[in-house]
Parts: sequence; structure tokens; C-alpha cells
Amino acid sequence: KVVGTYVKSPLRWGIHVKKGSPIRHPAELKGRVFGVSRMLSGSHLMAHVFADQQGWAPATDAPLKIVGTLDGAREAMGKGEIDAWLWEKFTTKHLVDNGEWDIIGEVPTPWPCFLFVASETALASKGEQIQKMVEVTKTLCDEFKANDGDKTVQYVSENHALSIADAREWLDGTQWACALEVTKETFAKTQKALITIGQLDEVVSDSQLHAPIC
Repeated sequence: KVVGTYVKSPLRWGIHVKKGSPIRHPAELKGRVFGVSRMLSGSHLMAHVFADQQGWAPATDAPLKIVGTLDGAREAMGKGEIDAWLWEKFTTKHLVDNGEWDIIGEVPTPWPCFLFVASETALASKGEQIQKMVEVTKTLCDEFKANDGDKTVQYVSENHALSIADAREWLDGTQWACALEVTKETFAKTQKALITIGQLDEVVSDSQLHAPIC
């Protein structure tokens, strides 16, 4: 069950098209083929979140093609088998920078990036340890966010193939919560999206998903 919020800022999914594509605006993707890594994946979910936000019928206005990995998406895009690929924008930034793809928009997740979850067994026997883990994580994340001496930006740039400017943009836009709290809105918006792609049949109560730790 969910016990808290790790990163409270949204994950920023870029809307990518092939370099030189005549598609220059997200609204022009209606009826075009979206690549997904697999069904019920994040790329599937966000393609249909995007379609829903546009007021489209996801099943018909955002058809999907499974392409597997990021390399599979690159190959499919190059062959013209897909028209768009939604992926975390900083992970694919190097493909935009090298001229392979263009990014024509963003779709931030309507919920926090990452949550803390725990098994029923851990909840029954390790509540105190879970609480301590979250507290320690917050201390480390606060230090990371502080970017003392620009060390965090340098680390992200060197280890994730990002320019200094892109690393700084990522850090500025990322907010760690590291708290044993989850909003009702998080459960509501996530379940709505999961119903849209057929992962859930109906909304379930927060109590079935959330295990408060005091």
C-alpha cells in the first residue's frame, strides 16, 4: 500500500516527433500513431492521459504501437511506423540535441512523480523502520536539492548526459516531499487515468490503497 510521497513534483513527459516532421503542435497528433513500450506502461498511460486532456477518444484518436525500448522507439520513428513518442523529457534530451527528434510539447503527470509503498508484511512489523527510512531519505534529498557548491548540478550533468543548463532546469523543477502523507487528489487523478487505459474497472476507496503510518 501507499504510505507516503517521495517526489511531489510531476514527471515531465516530452511529446517527441521525428526531426523535420510536419507535426509542429500537439493538437495535430489526433489520429496519429503513438509508440508505447508495452501496454499498461507509463508511455501507454501518458499517451491516453494526453488524449483525454485534448478531449479526444483515446482508443480511436490516439492509436498505439508497441515498440519496446527507447531504441525500439528510435527505430520505429525513423521508419515512420510511429508519429509520436512520450517519454520523460530529460531522458530523451540527447536525441533532441543531436537532431534525431523534435520535442513539440510536454505532458506533466497530474500526480506526484514517486510515492513510498510498503508490503502488508512490512506494514505489520516494520512501521517504525519505515518511518525512519523516510526521515533519513528526506535529509539526503534536502542536501541534494540544496546543490551546495553546484555539486548536484555537476553530478547530474556528468552522470545523465545532460548539459549544465538542462541539469539545473531538472533540479529546479524537482521537489522532494519525503513525507508520510498522500493527498486524496493523488488517488483520484491516478485512478481516473488507470480506468481510462483499462487497468482499473472502477474507483476503489482510499483505504484500500493507503496505509497511514503515525
